[in-house]
Amino acid sequence: MVDFRKLKSKKTKPKSIEPTEIFRRLPKPEGINDLYTSQTEILQKWFDRRNERDIVLKLHTGGGKTLVGLLIAQSIQNETGEPVLYLTPTTQLVQQTLEKADKLGIPAVPYVKGGPLNNDFVNGKAIMVGTYKALFNGKSKFGLRGEANPQKIAAVILDDAHAAFSVVRDSFTLNVETKDNYTRYSELVDLFRKSFKDIDKLGTLEDIVSGSDYSILEVPYWAWHEQLDAVREQLKSDSDKYGLVWPLLRDQLHLCHALVSKDAFTITPILPLVNAFPTFYEAPRKIYMSATIADDSEIIRTFDANPDSVKNALQSRSLAGVSERMILIPELMSFEFQQEHSEGIIKWAADKKEVGSVVLVSSDEAAKVWSKVATVAKGSKEVERLVTQLQEEKIRGPVVFANRYDGIDLPGDSCRILLMNGLPSGTSNYELFKASAFYGGTTITRVLAQRIEQGIGRGARGAGDHCVILLVGSDISSWVAKDANFQFLTSATRAQLDIGIEVSKEIESARDLVETIQRSIDRDKE
Repeated sequence: MVDFRKLKSKKTKPKSIEPTEIFRRLPKPEGINDLYTSQTEILQKWFDRRNERDIVLKLHTGGGKTLVGLLIAQSIQNETGEPVLYLTPTTQLVQQTLEKADKLGIPAVPYVKGGPLNNDFVNGKAIMVGTYKALFNGKSKFGLRGEANPQKIAAVILDDAHAAFSVVRDSFTLNVETKDNYTRYSELVDLFRKSFKDIDKLGTLEDIVSGSDYSILEVPYWAWHEQLDAVREQLKSDSDKYGLVWPLLRDQLHLCHALVSKDAFTITPILPLVNAFPTFYEAPRKIYMSATIADDSEIIRTFDANPDSVKNALQSRSLAGVSERMILIPELMSFEFQQEHSEGIIKWAADKKEVGSVVLVSSDEAAKVWSKVATVAKGSKEVERLVTQLQEEKIRGPVVFANRYDGIDLPGDSCRILLMNGLPSGTSNYELFKASAFYGGTTITRVLAQRIEQGIGRGARGAGDHCVILLVGSDISSWVAKDANFQFLTSATRAQLDIGIEVSKEIESARDLVETIQRSIDRDKE
Protein backbone atom coordinates (compact mmCIF):
# COMPACT_ATOMS: atom_id res chain seq x y z
CA MET A 1 0.00 0.00 0.00
CA VAL A 2 1.35 3.46 -0.98
CA ASP A 3 2.17 5.68 2.00
CA PHE A 4 1.29 9.12 0.63
CA ARG A 5 2.35 10.86 3.86
CA LYS A 6 5.85 9.44 3.44
CA LEU A 7 6.00 10.74 -0.14
CA LYS A 8 4.75 14.15 0.98
CA SER A 9 7.33 14.49 3.75
CA LYS A 10 10.07 13.32 1.41
CA LYS A 11 9.74 16.27 -0.95
CA THR A 12 7.89 19.42 0.09
CA LYS A 13 7.73 22.19 -2.48
CA PRO A 14 8.94 25.59 -1.30
CA LYS A 15 6.16 28.10 -0.76
CA SER A 16 5.26 30.02 -3.89
CA ILE A 17 5.08 33.81 -3.74
CA GLU A 18 3.51 34.28 -7.19
CA PRO A 19 -0.27 34.67 -6.59
CA THR A 20 -1.50 32.83 -9.70
CA GLU A 21 0.81 29.91 -8.83
CA ILE A 22 -0.55 29.95 -5.25
CA PHE A 23 -4.06 29.67 -6.71
CA ARG A 24 -3.01 26.80 -9.01
CA ARG A 25 -1.75 24.80 -6.01
CA LEU A 26 -4.82 25.44 -3.83
CA PRO A 27 -7.80 23.05 -3.67
CA LYS A 28 -10.65 24.48 -5.79
CA PRO A 29 -14.04 24.86 -4.11
CA GLU A 30 -17.20 24.07 -6.07
CA GLY A 31 -17.98 26.86 -8.52
CA ILE A 32 -14.39 28.13 -8.85
CA ASN A 33 -12.36 26.35 -11.54
CA ASP A 34 -10.08 29.13 -12.65
CA LEU A 35 -9.40 32.83 -12.27
CA TYR A 36 -11.15 35.39 -14.46
CA THR A 37 -8.89 36.93 -17.11
CA SER A 38 -9.27 40.23 -15.23
CA GLN A 39 -8.16 38.63 -11.93
CA THR A 40 -5.09 37.05 -13.53
CA GLU A 41 -4.18 40.33 -15.22
CA ILE A 42 -4.50 42.32 -11.97
CA LEU A 43 -2.51 39.75 -9.95
CA GLN A 44 0.35 39.72 -12.45
CA LYS A 45 0.49 43.52 -12.54
CA TRP A 46 0.45 43.67 -8.74
CA PHE A 47 3.25 41.09 -8.46
CA ASP A 48 5.48 43.21 -10.71
CA ARG A 49 4.85 46.29 -8.52
CA ARG A 50 4.45 44.54 -5.16
CA ASN A 51 7.19 46.48 -3.35
CA GLU A 52 5.43 49.84 -3.81
CA ARG A 53 4.05 51.34 -0.58
CA ASP A 54 0.57 52.12 -1.96
CA ILE A 55 -1.18 50.19 -4.72
CA VAL A 56 -4.77 50.71 -5.82
CA LEU A 57 -6.43 47.90 -7.74
CA LYS A 58 -9.86 48.10 -9.31
CA LEU A 59 -12.27 45.36 -10.39
CA HIS A 60 -15.89 45.59 -11.46
CA THR A 61 -18.50 45.01 -8.74
CA GLY A 62 -18.89 41.22 -8.69
CA GLY A 63 -15.50 40.75 -10.37
CA GLY A 64 -13.95 38.72 -7.53
CA LYS A 65 -12.00 41.27 -5.45
CA THR A 66 -12.06 39.06 -2.34
CA LEU A 67 -10.26 36.17 -4.06
CA VAL A 68 -7.67 38.59 -5.46
CA GLY A 69 -7.13 40.14 -2.02
CA LEU A 70 -6.69 36.76 -0.31
CA LEU A 71 -4.16 35.60 -2.92
CA ILE A 72 -2.18 38.85 -2.53
CA ALA A 73 -2.26 38.48 1.28
CA GLN A 74 -1.04 34.87 1.04
CA SER A 75 1.71 35.90 -1.40
CA ILE A 76 3.01 38.61 0.97
CA GLN A 77 2.83 36.25 3.94
CA ASN A 78 4.74 33.55 2.03
CA GLU A 79 7.39 36.07 0.95
CA THR A 80 7.94 37.86 4.27
CA GLY A 81 6.79 35.41 6.95
CA GLU A 82 5.24 38.43 8.73
CA PRO A 83 1.63 39.30 9.73
CA VAL A 84 -0.84 40.48 7.10
CA LEU A 85 -4.07 42.29 8.02
CA TYR A 86 -7.18 42.18 5.81
CA LEU A 87 -9.84 44.86 6.51
CA THR A 88 -13.48 45.04 5.36
CA PRO A 89 -16.24 47.60 6.09
CA THR A 90 -18.73 45.22 7.80
CA THR A 91 -18.79 42.12 10.03
CA GLN A 92 -20.83 40.37 7.37
CA LEU A 93 -18.02 40.85 4.83
CA VAL A 94 -15.54 39.59 7.42
CA GLN A 95 -17.55 36.38 7.62
CA GLN A 96 -17.78 36.06 3.83
CA THR A 97 -14.02 36.56 3.49
CA LEU A 98 -13.26 33.94 6.15
CA GLU A 99 -15.60 31.46 4.45
CA LYS A 100 -13.91 32.02 1.09
CA ALA A 101 -10.45 31.62 2.65
CA ASP A 102 -11.58 28.39 4.32
CA LYS A 103 -12.91 26.94 1.04
CA LEU A 104 -9.62 27.77 -0.70
CA GLY A 105 -7.46 26.40 2.10
CA ILE A 106 -5.87 29.80 2.86
CA PRO A 107 -5.14 30.10 6.62
CA ALA A 108 -7.18 33.02 8.01
CA VAL A 109 -8.39 33.97 11.48
CA PRO A 110 -11.01 36.51 12.60
CA TYR A 111 -10.32 39.55 14.76
CA VAL A 112 -11.99 38.74 18.09
CA LYS A 113 -13.20 41.45 20.46
CA GLY A 114 -12.05 41.24 24.04
CA GLY A 115 -9.15 38.83 23.57
CA PRO A 116 -5.49 39.24 22.54
CA LEU A 117 -4.45 39.17 18.88
CA ASN A 118 -4.36 35.62 17.51
CA ASN A 119 -0.91 33.98 17.79
CA ASP A 120 -1.06 32.57 14.25
CA PHE A 121 -1.56 36.10 12.94
CA VAL A 122 1.20 37.60 15.11
CA ASN A 123 3.62 34.88 13.96
CA GLY A 124 2.79 35.35 10.28
CA LYS A 125 1.08 31.97 9.88
CA ALA A 126 -2.48 33.18 9.18
CA ILE A 127 -4.10 36.28 7.69
CA MET A 128 -6.23 38.24 10.16
CA VAL A 129 -9.61 39.44 8.83
CA GLY A 130 -11.45 42.22 10.67
CA THR A 131 -13.49 45.38 10.16
CA TYR A 132 -11.95 48.82 9.73
CA LYS A 133 -13.22 49.67 13.22
CA ALA A 134 -11.25 46.77 14.70
CA LEU A 135 -8.08 48.69 13.81
CA PHE A 136 -9.25 52.32 13.86
CA ASN A 137 -10.45 53.00 17.41
CA GLY A 138 -9.08 54.76 20.51
CA LYS A 139 -8.46 51.47 22.35
CA SER A 140 -7.03 49.59 19.39
CA LYS A 141 -5.31 46.32 20.29
CA PHE A 142 -2.89 47.04 17.45
CA GLY A 143 -1.58 50.06 19.38
CA LEU A 144 -1.68 53.85 19.05
CA ARG A 145 1.16 56.23 18.28
CA GLY A 146 3.13 56.92 21.46
CA GLU A 147 2.33 53.55 23.03
CA ALA A 148 4.94 50.85 23.52
CA ASN A 149 5.26 48.11 20.88
CA PRO A 150 2.45 48.69 18.41
CA GLN A 151 1.80 45.61 16.25
CA LYS A 152 3.96 45.61 13.11
CA ILE A 153 2.66 44.06 9.92
CA ALA A 154 4.03 43.32 6.46
CA ALA A 155 0.93 44.61 4.68
CA VAL A 156 -2.66 45.72 5.05
CA ILE A 157 -5.29 44.81 2.45
CA LEU A 158 -8.18 47.31 2.37
CA ASP A 159 -11.16 45.58 0.80
CA ASP A 160 -13.94 47.80 -0.57
CA ALA A 161 -11.76 50.84 0.15
CA HIS A 162 -14.35 53.00 -1.63
CA ALA A 163 -16.96 51.91 0.95
CA ALA A 164 -14.70 52.53 3.94
CA PHE A 165 -14.55 56.33 3.77
CA SER A 166 -17.59 56.95 5.98
CA VAL A 167 -16.72 53.97 8.23
CA VAL A 168 -13.21 55.29 8.91
CA ARG A 169 -14.47 58.85 9.48
CA ASP A 170 -17.05 57.47 11.91
CA SER A 171 -14.19 55.95 13.95
CA PHE A 172 -12.81 59.48 14.46
CA THR A 173 -16.19 61.16 15.08
CA LEU A 174 -17.50 62.04 18.54
CA ASN A 175 -21.28 62.52 18.81
CA VAL A 176 -22.70 64.03 22.00
CA GLU A 177 -26.28 62.86 21.47
CA THR A 178 -29.37 64.53 22.92
CA LYS A 179 -31.04 61.22 23.73
CA ASP A 180 -28.40 60.07 26.24
CA ASN A 181 -26.40 63.19 27.18
CA TYR A 182 -28.67 66.21 26.72
CA THR A 183 -27.01 68.25 29.49
CA ARG A 184 -23.58 68.06 27.84
CA TYR A 185 -25.14 68.76 24.41
CA SER A 186 -26.76 71.94 25.79
CA GLU A 187 -23.56 73.10 27.50
CA LEU A 188 -21.54 72.69 24.30
CA VAL A 189 -24.16 74.55 22.26
CA ASP A 190 -24.21 77.38 24.86
CA LEU A 191 -20.49 77.96 24.27
CA PHE A 192 -21.28 79.11 20.72
CA ARG A 193 -24.60 80.97 20.99
CA LYS A 194 -22.91 84.37 20.68
CA SER A 195 -20.96 83.18 17.60
CA PHE A 196 -24.17 82.09 15.87
CA LYS A 197 -25.74 85.43 16.77
CA ASP A 198 -22.75 87.20 15.18
CA ILE A 199 -23.41 85.42 11.87
CA ASP A 200 -27.22 85.92 12.09
CA LYS A 201 -27.95 82.23 12.67
CA LEU A 202 -29.21 82.35 16.27
CA GLY A 203 -32.85 81.80 15.24
CA THR A 204 -31.91 78.70 13.21
CA LEU A 205 -29.81 77.41 16.11
CA GLU A 206 -32.72 77.82 18.56
CA ASP A 207 -35.07 75.92 16.23
CA ILE A 208 -32.52 73.13 15.77
CA VAL A 209 -31.99 72.77 19.54
CA SER A 210 -35.76 72.73 20.14
CA GLY A 211 -36.10 69.96 17.54
CA SER A 212 -38.27 71.87 15.08
CA ASP A 213 -35.56 72.33 12.41
CA TYR A 214 -33.81 69.38 10.74
CA SER A 215 -30.92 71.35 9.24
CA ILE A 216 -27.28 71.17 10.41
CA LEU A 217 -25.09 74.15 11.32
CA GLU A 218 -21.31 74.24 11.40
CA VAL A 219 -19.76 76.08 14.35
CA PRO A 220 -17.81 79.05 12.87
CA TYR A 221 -14.17 77.98 12.68
CA TRP A 222 -12.87 81.07 14.53
CA ALA A 223 -15.28 80.49 17.42
CA TRP A 224 -14.34 76.81 17.53
CA HIS A 225 -10.64 77.67 17.89
CA GLU A 226 -11.36 80.26 20.60
CA GLN A 227 -13.27 77.70 22.69
CA LEU A 228 -11.05 74.64 22.25
CA ASP A 229 -9.93 74.60 25.89
CA ALA A 230 -13.50 74.93 27.16
CA VAL A 231 -14.67 72.10 24.88
CA ARG A 232 -11.77 69.90 25.98
CA GLU A 233 -12.55 70.56 29.64
CA GLN A 234 -16.20 69.60 29.19
CA LEU A 235 -15.52 66.43 27.22
CA LYS A 236 -12.72 65.31 29.54
CA SER A 237 -15.24 64.65 32.31
CA ASP A 238 -17.26 62.42 29.92
CA SER A 239 -14.24 60.65 28.42
CA ASP A 240 -15.42 57.23 29.64
CA LYS A 241 -18.56 57.57 27.48
CA TYR A 242 -16.48 58.20 24.37
CA GLY A 243 -13.57 55.87 25.12
CA LEU A 244 -13.15 54.62 21.54
CA VAL A 245 -12.94 58.15 20.09
CA TRP A 246 -11.72 60.59 22.77
CA PRO A 247 -8.08 59.35 22.82
CA LEU A 248 -7.91 60.07 19.07
CA LEU A 249 -9.32 63.62 19.28
CA ARG A 250 -8.23 65.06 22.65
CA ASP A 251 -4.97 66.50 21.26
CA GLN A 252 -6.31 67.19 17.76
CA LEU A 253 -9.44 69.29 18.32
CA HIS A 254 -7.84 72.12 16.36
CA LEU A 255 -7.97 69.86 13.28
CA CYS A 256 -11.73 69.25 13.60
CA HIS A 257 -15.10 70.61 12.47
CA ALA A 258 -18.00 70.97 14.93
CA LEU A 259 -21.60 70.49 13.74
CA VAL A 260 -24.92 71.05 15.52
CA SER A 261 -28.10 69.13 14.68
CA LYS A 262 -31.28 68.45 16.65
CA ASP A 263 -29.90 65.00 17.56
CA ALA A 264 -26.23 65.64 18.37
CA PHE A 265 -23.26 67.95 18.77
CA THR A 266 -20.72 66.37 16.41
CA ILE A 267 -16.94 66.72 16.39
CA THR A 268 -15.18 65.19 13.38
CA PRO A 269 -11.71 65.78 11.89
CA ILE A 270 -11.27 67.67 8.63
CA LEU A 271 -9.46 64.52 7.41
CA PRO A 272 -9.32 61.16 9.28
CA LEU A 273 -6.21 61.05 11.50
CA VAL A 274 -4.93 57.66 10.28
CA ASN A 275 -1.33 58.53 11.22
CA ALA A 276 -2.36 57.84 14.85
CA PHE A 277 -2.15 54.12 14.00
CA PRO A 278 1.44 52.96 13.31
CA THR A 279 0.19 49.48 12.34
CA PHE A 280 -1.54 51.02 9.34
CA TYR A 281 0.51 54.13 8.67
CA GLU A 282 3.92 52.44 8.79
CA ALA A 283 2.93 49.25 6.97
CA PRO A 284 5.42 48.86 4.10
CA ARG A 285 2.66 47.69 1.74
CA LYS A 286 -0.93 48.93 1.51
CA ILE A 287 -3.27 47.47 -1.10
CA TYR A 288 -6.50 49.43 -1.69
CA MET A 289 -9.06 47.23 -3.43
CA SER A 290 -11.83 49.27 -4.99
CA ALA A 291 -14.74 48.81 -7.35
CA THR A 292 -14.39 50.54 -10.70
CA ILE A 293 -15.76 53.90 -9.59
CA ALA A 294 -15.08 57.00 -11.66
CA ASP A 295 -13.38 59.02 -8.90
CA ASP A 296 -10.73 57.76 -6.46
CA SER A 297 -9.55 61.02 -4.88
CA GLU A 298 -11.26 60.06 -1.61
CA ILE A 299 -8.68 57.26 -1.17
CA ILE A 300 -6.00 59.97 -0.98
CA ARG A 301 -7.97 62.15 1.45
CA THR A 302 -9.02 59.31 3.76
CA PHE A 303 -5.92 57.11 3.83
CA ASP A 304 -3.14 59.55 2.83
CA ALA A 305 -2.34 57.29 -0.14
CA ASN A 306 0.24 58.30 -2.71
CA PRO A 307 -1.56 60.31 -5.47
CA ASP A 308 0.65 58.72 -8.16
CA SER A 309 -0.40 55.25 -7.02
CA VAL A 310 -4.07 56.21 -7.26
CA LYS A 311 -3.46 57.72 -10.70
CA ASN A 312 -1.77 54.48 -11.81
CA ALA A 313 -4.38 52.10 -10.40
CA LEU A 314 -4.19 48.49 -11.56
CA GLN A 315 -7.24 47.61 -13.60
CA SER A 316 -8.26 45.26 -16.36
CA ARG A 317 -9.93 45.96 -19.68
CA SER A 318 -11.92 42.76 -19.28
CA LEU A 319 -15.66 43.03 -18.60
CA ALA A 320 -15.54 39.98 -16.31
CA GLY A 321 -17.80 40.66 -13.37
CA VAL A 322 -20.10 43.05 -15.24
CA SER A 323 -23.52 41.48 -14.86
CA GLU A 324 -26.76 41.91 -16.80
CA ARG A 325 -28.87 44.62 -15.17
CA MET A 326 -32.21 45.85 -16.50
CA ILE A 327 -32.41 49.33 -14.96
CA LEU A 328 -35.94 50.77 -15.01
CA ILE A 329 -36.98 54.29 -13.96
CA PRO A 330 -40.73 54.54 -13.20
CA GLU A 331 -40.70 58.37 -13.28
CA LEU A 332 -40.00 58.18 -17.03
CA MET A 333 -42.96 55.86 -17.72
CA SER A 334 -46.21 57.20 -19.18
CA PHE A 335 -48.40 56.39 -16.17
CA GLU A 336 -48.42 57.69 -12.61
CA PHE A 337 -46.28 55.32 -10.54
CA GLN A 338 -47.43 55.09 -6.90
CA GLN A 339 -46.11 53.50 -3.69
CA GLU A 340 -48.66 50.68 -4.06
CA HIS A 341 -47.13 49.79 -7.44
CA SER A 342 -43.70 49.41 -5.76
CA GLU A 343 -45.19 47.30 -2.99
CA GLY A 344 -47.12 45.13 -5.44
CA ILE A 345 -44.05 44.43 -7.60
CA ILE A 346 -41.75 43.37 -4.76
CA LYS A 347 -44.49 41.15 -3.26
CA TRP A 348 -45.27 39.61 -6.67
CA ALA A 349 -41.58 38.82 -7.27
CA ALA A 350 -41.17 37.15 -3.88
CA ASP A 351 -44.53 35.32 -3.68
CA LYS A 352 -45.47 34.51 -7.29
CA LYS A 353 -42.13 34.34 -9.10
CA GLU A 354 -40.35 32.95 -6.00
CA VAL A 355 -37.18 35.01 -6.50
CA GLY A 356 -35.34 37.27 -4.06
CA SER A 357 -36.86 40.73 -3.69
CA VAL A 358 -34.91 43.54 -1.96
CA VAL A 359 -35.44 47.25 -1.24
CA LEU A 360 -32.59 49.68 -0.51
CA VAL A 361 -33.38 52.95 1.30
CA SER A 362 -31.11 55.68 2.65
CA SER A 363 -32.22 55.72 6.32
CA ASP A 364 -34.10 53.88 9.07
CA GLU A 365 -36.81 56.55 8.83
CA ALA A 366 -37.32 55.81 5.12
CA ALA A 367 -37.44 52.07 5.87
CA LYS A 368 -40.54 52.45 8.09
CA VAL A 369 -42.71 53.17 5.02
CA TRP A 370 -42.16 49.58 3.87
CA SER A 371 -42.80 47.80 7.17
CA LYS A 372 -46.36 46.65 6.24
CA VAL A 373 -45.29 44.69 3.16
CA ALA A 374 -41.64 43.75 3.83
CA THR A 375 -39.23 42.69 6.56
CA VAL A 376 -37.14 45.67 7.67
CA ALA A 377 -33.59 44.71 8.72
CA LYS A 378 -32.62 46.42 11.99
CA GLY A 379 -29.02 46.32 13.21
CA SER A 380 -25.99 44.55 11.76
CA LYS A 381 -26.82 41.13 13.25
CA GLU A 382 -30.27 41.08 11.68
CA VAL A 383 -28.81 42.31 8.38
CA GLU A 384 -26.34 39.41 8.47
CA ARG A 385 -29.09 36.90 9.31
CA LEU A 386 -31.43 38.06 6.55
CA VAL A 387 -28.67 38.24 3.92
CA THR A 388 -27.65 34.66 4.77
CA GLN A 389 -31.27 33.49 4.52
CA LEU A 390 -31.64 35.18 1.13
CA GLN A 391 -28.36 33.68 -0.10
CA GLU A 392 -29.40 30.21 1.05
CA GLU A 393 -32.86 30.80 -0.53
CA LYS A 394 -34.63 30.07 2.76
CA ILE A 395 -36.59 33.30 2.29
CA ARG A 396 -37.49 35.33 -0.80
CA GLY A 397 -38.31 38.60 0.96
CA PRO A 398 -39.24 41.30 0.37
CA VAL A 399 -36.47 42.57 2.67
CA VAL A 400 -35.63 46.25 3.26
CA PHE A 401 -32.05 47.36 4.06
CA ALA A 402 -31.32 50.91 5.24
CA ASN A 403 -28.09 52.61 4.09
CA ARG A 404 -26.53 49.32 2.94
CA TYR A 405 -25.25 50.24 -0.49
CA ASP A 406 -22.10 48.16 0.11
CA GLY A 407 -21.18 44.95 1.87
CA ILE A 408 -24.22 42.91 0.82
CA ASP A 409 -23.73 40.27 -1.86
CA LEU A 410 -26.91 38.72 -3.22
CA PRO A 411 -26.07 36.53 -6.23
CA GLY A 412 -28.43 34.39 -8.30
CA ASP A 413 -32.05 33.95 -7.19
CA SER A 414 -31.27 35.55 -3.81
CA CYS A 415 -32.06 38.87 -5.55
CA ARG A 416 -33.74 39.23 -8.94
CA ILE A 417 -35.62 42.47 -8.11
CA LEU A 418 -33.74 45.32 -6.44
CA LEU A 419 -35.66 48.52 -5.73
CA MET A 420 -33.59 51.58 -4.82
CA ASN A 421 -35.94 54.06 -3.16
CA GLY A 422 -34.63 57.64 -3.04
CA LEU A 423 -31.23 59.25 -3.48
CA PRO A 424 -28.57 57.68 -1.21
CA SER A 425 -27.47 60.89 0.50
CA GLY A 426 -26.05 59.39 3.72
CA THR A 427 -27.17 59.52 7.34
CA SER A 428 -24.43 60.97 9.56
CA ASN A 429 -24.36 64.66 10.52
CA TYR A 430 -21.15 65.11 8.51
CA GLU A 431 -22.61 63.49 5.36
CA LEU A 432 -25.86 65.46 5.60
CA PHE A 433 -24.01 68.73 6.19
CA LYS A 434 -21.67 67.98 3.28
CA ALA A 435 -24.64 67.19 1.02
CA SER A 436 -26.21 70.53 1.96
CA ALA A 437 -23.02 72.60 1.72
CA PHE A 438 -21.93 71.15 -1.63
CA TYR A 439 -25.39 70.69 -3.14
CA GLY A 440 -25.14 70.65 -6.93
CA GLY A 441 -21.32 70.59 -6.92
CA THR A 442 -19.03 67.85 -8.17
CA THR A 443 -17.95 66.83 -4.65
CA ILE A 444 -21.37 65.54 -3.68
CA THR A 445 -22.13 64.30 -7.21
CA ARG A 446 -19.12 61.96 -6.97
CA VAL A 447 -20.37 60.58 -3.64
CA LEU A 448 -23.88 60.00 -4.98
CA ALA A 449 -22.57 58.37 -8.17
CA GLN A 450 -20.46 56.00 -6.12
CA ARG A 451 -23.37 54.99 -3.87
CA ILE A 452 -25.76 54.51 -6.78
CA GLU A 453 -23.13 52.46 -8.61
CA GLN A 454 -22.56 50.28 -5.56
CA GLY A 455 -26.25 49.98 -4.75
CA ILE A 456 -27.24 48.64 -8.15
CA GLY A 457 -24.40 46.12 -7.88
CA ARG A 458 -25.86 44.36 -4.83
CA GLY A 459 -28.25 42.11 -6.74
CA ALA A 460 -26.10 40.87 -9.62
CA ARG A 461 -22.69 39.43 -8.87
CA GLY A 462 -20.52 38.37 -11.79
CA ALA A 463 -20.91 38.01 -15.54
CA GLY A 464 -23.44 35.16 -15.44
CA ASP A 465 -25.85 36.92 -13.08
CA HIS A 466 -28.86 39.13 -13.83
CA CYS A 467 -31.18 41.45 -11.92
CA VAL A 468 -33.93 44.03 -12.52
CA ILE A 469 -33.18 47.37 -10.83
CA LEU A 470 -35.98 49.87 -10.15
CA LEU A 471 -34.84 53.43 -9.37
CA VAL A 472 -37.86 54.86 -7.54
CA GLY A 473 -38.35 58.44 -6.37
CA SER A 474 -38.26 61.84 -8.07
CA ASP A 475 -34.87 62.72 -6.55
CA ILE A 476 -32.97 59.68 -7.82
CA SER A 477 -34.82 59.78 -11.17
CA SER A 478 -33.94 63.43 -11.81
CA TRP A 479 -30.31 62.78 -10.77
CA VAL A 480 -30.00 59.92 -13.26
CA ALA A 481 -31.75 61.92 -16.00
CA LYS A 482 -29.18 64.74 -15.77
CA ASP A 483 -26.47 64.31 -18.42
CA ALA A 484 -23.85 66.13 -16.33
CA ASN A 485 -24.02 63.38 -13.68
CA PHE A 486 -23.30 60.59 -16.17
CA GLN A 487 -19.56 61.34 -16.35
CA PHE A 488 -19.21 60.21 -12.72
CA LEU A 489 -20.51 56.70 -13.47
CA THR A 490 -18.49 53.88 -15.05
CA SER A 491 -18.91 53.16 -18.75
CA ALA A 492 -20.70 49.82 -18.13
CA THR A 493 -23.29 51.45 -15.86
CA ARG A 494 -23.75 54.36 -18.28
CA ALA A 495 -24.47 51.91 -21.09
CA GLN A 496 -27.00 49.98 -18.98
CA LEU A 497 -28.69 53.23 -17.87
CA ASP A 498 -28.96 54.45 -21.47
CA ILE A 499 -30.77 51.26 -22.43
CA GLY A 500 -32.89 51.42 -19.26
CA ILE A 501 -34.02 54.99 -20.00
CA GLU A 502 -35.15 53.95 -23.51
CA VAL A 503 -36.98 50.87 -22.20
CA SER A 504 -38.64 52.89 -19.41
CA LYS A 505 -40.04 55.41 -21.89
CA GLU A 506 -41.72 52.55 -23.79
CA ILE A 507 -43.62 51.25 -20.73
CA GLU A 508 -47.23 52.52 -20.73
CA SER A 509 -48.92 50.87 -17.74
CA ALA A 510 -48.33 48.95 -14.51
CA ARG A 511 -49.21 45.71 -16.33
CA ASP A 512 -46.69 46.58 -19.05
CA LEU A 513 -44.04 47.15 -16.34
CA VAL A 514 -44.70 43.77 -14.69
CA GLU A 515 -44.54 42.01 -18.09
CA THR A 516 -41.22 43.75 -18.85
CA ILE A 517 -39.74 42.61 -15.51
CA GLN A 518 -41.09 39.09 -16.09
CA ARG A 519 -39.27 38.88 -19.43
CA SER A 520 -35.97 39.39 -17.61
CA ILE A 521 -36.76 36.88 -14.86
CA ASP A 522 -38.00 34.29 -17.40
CA ARG A 523 -34.88 34.85 -19.57
CA ASP A 524 -36.66 36.02 -22.71
CA LYS A 525 -33.88 36.03 -25.34
CA GLU A 526 -35.03 39.35 -26.82
